[in-house]
Amino acid sequence: MLPIRYTTSLSVVAAALLAAGCASTGGIEDLPRPKSGHWQVSSTDQTGETVTFQDCMDKDTFYKTRELQKAKHDVQQCQTGSNKDSNGWQFTSNCKVGQTEQRIETSRKITGDFQTNFHVLSVTKQQMPDGQIVETTRNIKGEYMGACPAGMKPGDRMFPDGNKINFYDITGLQAK
Repeated sequence: MLPIRYTTSLSVVAAALLAAGCASTGGIEDLPRPKSGHWQVSSTDQTGETVTFQDCMDKDTFYKTRELQKAKHDVQQCQTGSNKDSNGWQFTSNCKVGQTEQRIETSRKITGDFQTNFHVLSVTKQQMPDGQIVETTRNIKGEYMGACPAGMKPGDRMFPDGNKINFYDITGLQAK
């Protein structure tokens, strides 16, 4: 069994890049698709803890990830918004937590061309059962490295310690 930080990281970048999958205007349709191939990604939280990994991404993985995020937002009754300006994209979501009245609010600022790099600044505010608000910040940077290396297929995420997970294995979705 992989540590929880590995499986959690599978959704961190996807959620950050694709959070507005159900936004109705402008939104994710205007966001460039990541170039297929090998991406080096680092994700740093507000405590300074950084998780690095390598992704092998293709067009199908991007679209499947987007479908998964849209389904999640539909189930969580998310209200979403998006805005594109000269500096990039801004996505917001406000989602219900389970059957409670608790909410999770997320704001993501996304920049980059997705051909050579991308940067995501994500701020999440979650209401806890006791009413306390917990804020989490995540700074995600990706750099395109070229074709996927031997031994990596689309959907693979490789960690520095050699552990590997696959998007399709974790989600049960099928690659084309």
